[in-house]
Amino acid sequence: AIAMIGQASWAANEDGRTFQVKNRLRIEHDDNIYEQASNEQDSLKIIEEIEFLVNLRFEQSFIGLRWRPTLVWWENRDADDTDFHNDLDLILSHSFSPRLGISVKDTLRIAEQPDQIDRGTAVRERDDYLYNIADAQISYLAAPGTRVEVGGRHTMLDYDRDDAETEREQYEIVAAGLNVRHELARHTTVAGELRLEETDYDLVDRGSESQYAGVGLEHTFSPSLLGALRGGAQSKEFNDDSIDDETSPYVDGNVTLLASPSTRLTAGAGYSMFESAVFPYANQERTVFYLSAAYDVTARLSLYLAGSYQLGAYEADQTITSTEPVGVDEDGNPITIQDGDEVVTQVSARGSWKINRSNWLELGWQYLSLDSDLRADFDRTRVELG
Repeated sequence: AIAMIGQASWAANEDGRTFQVKNRLRIEHDDNIYEQASNEQDSLKIIEEIEFLVNLRFEQSFIGLRWRPTLVWWENRDADDTDFHNDLDLILSHSFSPRLGISVKDTLRIAEQPDQIDRGTAVRERDDYLYNIADAQISYLAAPGTRVEVGGRHTMLDYDRDDAETEREQYEIVAAGLNVRHELARHTTVAGELRLEETDYDLVDRGSESQYAGVGLEHTFSPSLLGALRGGAQSKEFNDDSIDDETSPYVDGNVTLLASPSTRLTAGAGYSMFESAVFPYANQERTVFYLSAAYDVTARLSLYLAGSYQLGAYEADQTITSTEPVGVDEDGNPITIQDGDEVVTQVSARGSWKINRSNWLELGWQYLSLDSDLRADFDRTRVELG
């Protein structure tokens, strides 16, 4: 939810300008650039990021475009000392009438030597990748206070390097859903949802089909406190016939508190079955907690804090291979498929000082930790001045 808000906020510029250019220059120290459990290698890096924003508003339509190329220079990296990344976001919306509208969003990420991709999934330094989410939705006001939304989404992860290790991690997710929202009272909205989702991996068949059915509730407790809760049942059918189908509840909720004009807090949690981040598992049961806070100390000084805790539970009987040994460890002991948990912890803090109308000075800190029964653990800390 935090990531979605951050990605979408650019569409509403404070001064309403049609075209904007923003530049961000940072120097950063990274203490574990290869995310290793031992023999960590650190490096200084210089990050140059420029952002082009275009917002076109018409009587019934809106077009928003953001392109953000980023160049990274590493002071101490063996394979290659430069990376070039591209982020591209597109928003199109049109109202055919006061009752009927359509919106299309596309999020494209092209990156070199990634350490993490979207949706909170930790990924090792593999190779260049392309990650894209295309989302379309039709909204219809069926009756006063009742809105029907029909939408579809396509998600794709594609690595540049052609080998078995990367190809088995490439996937496509196709989803379609129906959502009916009704304003029950002035400050309360209820919703019902039906959703279908199909996940397919390249090279190996650890994909699945999921069906969701659930309800939701949104309520504004006061002008400074609002919350949302949704939940239901998820049924997952695996492509591999040796894996039994699974049915599980899903739930997620969040609360936003505007404690004062200068203080904003958001907290949330969720639980569901999710696509696997570890080969050869075909599923994980994921529990997530997250918190963010923003505080304007003065008109010029702002502080931000965000953190998340993600627990992924993996079961041996949900793998596409047998429980026979799949190799040996560094001591020569056989490695077998087993149940295991994986915890990803992320914390970040940032202070921003507004020098004048167009310039800011920032100091940031990021911490990422992977504690896994199935992969090598690591900790990674980055400190930056920008």
